[in-house]
Amino acid sequence: MGTGLELDTRSKLLEAAVVQFGKFGFAGTSVRKIADEAGVNHGSIKYHYSSKDELWRAAVAYLYKLLEEAVHQDEAGWENMSPREQIVNSATNYIRFSARHPELSRIIFFETMHESERLDWLVENFIRPYTSRAIARAALAQEQGVYRADVSPMYLQYINITAAKNIFLIAPQIKRAFDIDVFDEDEIERHIEAVLKITLLPDEKETSVSAKPGTRDISEKTTRKKISS
Repeated sequence: MGTGLELDTRSKLLEAAVVQFGKFGFAGTSVRKIADEAGVNHGSIKYHYSSKDELWRAAVAYLYKLLEEAVHQDEAGWENMSPREQIVNSATNYIRFSARHPELSRIIFFETMHESERLDWLVENFIRPYTSRAIARAALAQEQGVYRADVSPMYLQYINITAAKNIFLIAPQIKRAFDIDVFDEDEIERHIEAVLKITLLPDEKETSVSAKPGTRDISEKTTRKKISS
């Protein structure tokens, strides 16, 4: 009968792998660094994972599982939402996931820069199926009047995810340039609001209100003040 220690060590290694691969990519990470990050014996990696490659794949699969859970966490209630509300909900959840787990975008970025068998595996097992579903959903949302209809759904999807997650990829740059921490909860909410305003067609209910003078978003003023100071 297991003591649970093996599972605990395996979990520690997986979490450490996410951190290390997210910071340095596959090539820049060693099993020793992962073991040190996890605070476990170096030899335990071979016991739980046959190789660094297997551990990398486990880390990617784990992050995609978290992504699916995050984006669809409110799916049971989507039937009671309008098409626009559904998109707002899933996009908001995606952005919050990207802020909590920027490692996934970083890992994908590392592999995209250096084509490899890992990229082929990523595309086949996760990127293509996940993105294909998202493109189909974007196309449906175009038909429902949530997005512009005169843009390719594929380009629309990639524009959406780039707008949603890239700010967290370049967080160190923004911190140094403007002293803004994009992982701050208030900044995440401002980012969500900005992305939705830019990517979605105006809501007819809100258009008349936003057109009135003096209704400019206070958060935009705050952000500009931070940037100019």
